[in-house]
Formats: sequence, C-alpha cells, structure tokens
Amino acid sequence: MSVILVHGSVETSTAPPYIAGLEQAARKGFEQLLATGNRLDAVEAMMVELENNPLFNAGLGSVLNRDGYVQTDGAIMDGVTGKFAAVAAMKNIRHAVSVARKVMECTPHVVLAGEGATLFAKEQGFAEEDCITEEQYRSWQTAMALLAEGKELNFSAFTGLKKETDTVGCVLLDDEGHLAAASSTGGSFLKLPGRVGDTPFIGGGIFASSDCAVVCTGRGEAFIQTLTAKFVQDSIAGGQSPMEAARLAIERMTRLTGEYGGLIVIDKHGQAAAAHNCSSFPVVLMINGVVTPFEIVQL
Repeated sequence: MSVILVHGSVETSTAPPYIAGLEQAARKGFEQLLATGNRLDAVEAMMVELENNPLFNAGLGSVLNRDGYVQTDGAIMDGVTGKFAAVAAMKNIRHAVSVARKVMECTPHVVLAGEGATLFAKEQGFAEEDCITEEQYRSWQTAMALLAEGKELNFSAFTGLKKETDTVGCVLLDDEGHLAAASSTGGSFLKLPGRVGDTPFIGGGIFASSDCAVVCTGRGEAFIQTLTAKFVQDSIAGGQSPMEAARLAIERMTRLTGEYGGLIVIDKHGQAAAAHNCSSFPVVLMINGVVTPFEIVQL
C-alpha cells in the first residue's frame, strides 16, 4: 500500500484550482513511485509540481522579501537512511527541493544557504530565474506603498496576499513501508533578506524516520522554537496515533508561542493525519493512486 499526503499550506484557498493543483502533485508523486520505486523521486516530483504552480508560495509564485526579490527554502528527508538535506535563503532558483536532494547526494554537507546555495545550484545545472509573478510583484508594491504611508498591511501574516499561501509539503509511505518527506517555500512576505523559516530545520518543520514522516507549515519561527516535527515523531514512537500526535503538537505549539500553523503526518502503518488552528488547510490524501476523502482536524 502506498499513501501520499500533500498540503498547500494553512490559510490557503480550498477552491477547486488549489485542490486540483494538490491532486495533480499527488498523481505526479504516485506515477514517479510506480516508475522508479524510489520514495525520494516521488516526494521530489510532488514538490516540483507545486514549485511550477504559481498558485502556491514555492518556486514560481513565491512571495517577495522586503527588498523585492525571492529567496527560497527547501528540504528533503529519507525515513529509511535518516539522510536529510536542505537549502535556505537561496536566490533565483525555482526548484529548492531538487537542489536540496543534490546537496544530499553530491556533497558531504547537510545544508547550503544564501549565495553558496545559489552557486551550487547553478553548478549542478539549475537555471537562474527570478520566480516573481505579476501578482506577487503587485502585492509587494502595494505593501511597500502602504508602509511608506505608515499604514497597517491588510495582508496575510504568511504571504502578504488576501489569497493566502505559505509552505507546501508532502509525506509518503511506499509499498515497502518506507517513509519520506519534502517541503518547499518562498518564506514569509516582506521577510528580511536572509530570513529562514522552519522548512530547512530538521525536527522543526520536517522529519522522517522508520516511525513516521511529518511536515509543518505556518509561522516558521514557532515550529523551530518548539521542534514540532520532532515532537510528532517522539509522540508516535511513544505509542500515540498520528491524529493524537498531530492534535497535541498543534495545541502545544499554540500554547507555547501563540502562533498559527498546521502539519501533516503518516506513520509506518499508513495511518494519515492533518491538524491546524487556522481558517483553512487544503490537504489531499492519495491511497494506491486514488484520491481519498480525508478528515482534517481544525483546532
């Protein structure tokens, strides 16, 4: 049995185009799993699909930072080997997860950041592009004009858009019972150049092991400070179900930080869960290649 969970972030629209985008990403992952049998190929394929979709804050369509350009974070983790790799604050490269996988497979390092990550990506053959869509640029212009006038921003805490999006991520259990996770993001709207969220923090925004695979989304600083992904792992290893672990993790993160977010998780038995404390959290569940109705817990 293969199980895939993919999310489009908290506060993201659940309108048909967004759900269709997530379903297409899940299909890409399942097709890749059938083609190669490689769980990392599958989670990478899902993230590439969403990085190419301007509806989501990853790759093309990422939000702009304070100085008007895109910096992306991405991470990938294998639950079998425990290998993890990430890139952070990478400029002008669309496919952060693919670069993170290259870090895993082609270097002795775990994380590359900033100019070094961009240089490595170009050395590996990734094209340099600004990833800025017209919608995101207009949003940035509006925000900067309002700030100059001393006005408050009527934008998402995560992206600066009324159509709110944030980190995208996926978790997967393959037919052999092996787990993997991946996540990609353009970060938070108007962030300081160099700001890094929870995506490339192992145990903060992502974790995969022989017990479970989990990715988080929302206010990245809160997930880093509370090591929420590792909390989920420890809870499941201690005997809790994915749903219990997800609920407790979001309640704990909220209690400790007062912030907002969500997470998705699959355990080694194929049990899947999603929990959040926001107004929306689009998640697609695919079992053996079939999109399956799924209950998302809202706290």
